[in-house]
Amino acid sequence: MVKRERIDETTIMRGISCLAVIMVHITANPVSMLNAGSPSSILFTLLNRGSKFTTPTFLFLSGLTLFYSYEARDFSYGKFLKRRFESTLIPYFIWSTVYFMYFYFKGIYILSPKFIAENFLLGKTSYHLYFVVTITQFYILFGGFLYIYRKYNSHLILGSTLIINVLFLKYGAPSMVYADRFFINYIFFFSLGCYVARNLSKVKGFIVKYKYGIVGGYMGMVLYDSYLFYQYYILQQPVSVFWVSVSWLVFSTVSIFALMYVGDTILNKGEKMQRIFKTISKSSYYVYLMHPLFLNISDTWLIEKGIYSITKRSLLNMFIVYTISLCLSIGYTNLKAYLKNTKNKTNQKAPIKQA
Repeated sequence: MVKRERIDETTIMRGISCLAVIMVHITANPVSMLNAGSPSSILFTLLNRGSKFTTPTFLFLSGLTLFYSYEARDFSYGKFLKRRFESTLIPYFIWSTVYFMYFYFKGIYILSPKFIAENFLLGKTSYHLYFVVTITQFYILFGGFLYIYRKYNSHLILGSTLIINVLFLKYGAPSMVYADRFFINYIFFFSLGCYVARNLSKVKGFIVKYKYGIVGGYMGMVLYDSYLFYQYYILQQPVSVFWVSVSWLVFSTVSIFALMYVGDTILNKGEKMQRIFKTISKSSYYVYLMHPLFLNISDTWLIEKGIYSITKRSLLNMFIVYTISLCLSIGYTNLKAYLKNTKNKTNQKAPIKQA
C-alpha cells in the first residue's frame, strides 16, 4: 500500500480556529457598543472581523479530513453516520440541555414542548449551536461528496459548488429564515476541503509559492471586511447584502489558505507551538460547546462587581473565558483518554476462563 502524505497541519488549523471562535464571541459586544471610530472600537472590530473565518474553516477541515480518510478505503454509510452522530450529537444534546436550563432559570426560556423541540432541533438554545446543525447535514451528505469527487473531475465539482453557493447567497439566503444553518450556505467550503484532499500536493505547492500574496490577501481582506462592517453595521449606511456575502466568501477562502500556510510553518519550525495547538485541537469541540456559557456567566458577574467599562470587561472576559474553557475541555479530554486506556489495559490483563 502506498504511504500517503500526512496532513498534520489540520490539527494546527483546528486549534487556531478554536481560539478564534472564542475571540469572535467575546468581541461581539464591544464592536456594537463602543463609540464608533474610537481606538478601542477599531481594535475590537479588527479582532472580530479577522477571526470570522471559523465556521468556513471548520467545515473545510471536516471535508478535508473525511475525504482524505475515506478516499482510498471502503465506506460504510451506516457505520460512518453512527460514529459521527455519537461523537457529535450526544455532546450537542447534553450542552443544548445545559443552555436551555441556564436560560430557563434566568427567566429567558419557557418550558414548552414546542419551544424545546424547535430550539433543540434548530440549534437555537445558544447562538453558536447552529454549527452543529450545519455539520450534521454535511455528515449525512458526505457519501455523495465522496462518490462524485472519486468519480468526476475535481476542478469541475469545486467550480460547480462555488456557483451553487454564490447563487444561494444571491437568491436563496435573503428570503430564508434559517439560511445561516442550511448546508448550501457553506457548500463551497466543505467541497473545498474534499478538493484539497484530492489535490493535496498541488495545493500545498500553490500555497508555498504564493505564501506572501496569501498572507497579504488575508490582511487586506480583514481591513476591507472591517470597513464594510463599519459602514453597514456601525454607520447604518446602505450596502449590497450580496456583496457583503461574496466578500465574506472570498475572505474565508483566503483565510483557509493562510491558515494552511501558518499550520505548515508551525509544523516545520515551532515544536512547542505545535504541541500547544495539537492539545487544543483534541479538545476543540468541547471548547466550542461550552465557552459561550462561561462568557455569559463571566460578563454577568463582572457587571455585578461594578465593572461597567466595556473595554475592561472585554479584556477580563478574554482571560476568564479562555482559561476556564481551555482548562476544563483539555482536562475532560485527558480524563476520557486516561479512562479509555485504563479500561483497555484491564481488558487485556483479564484472565481467560477455561471451558
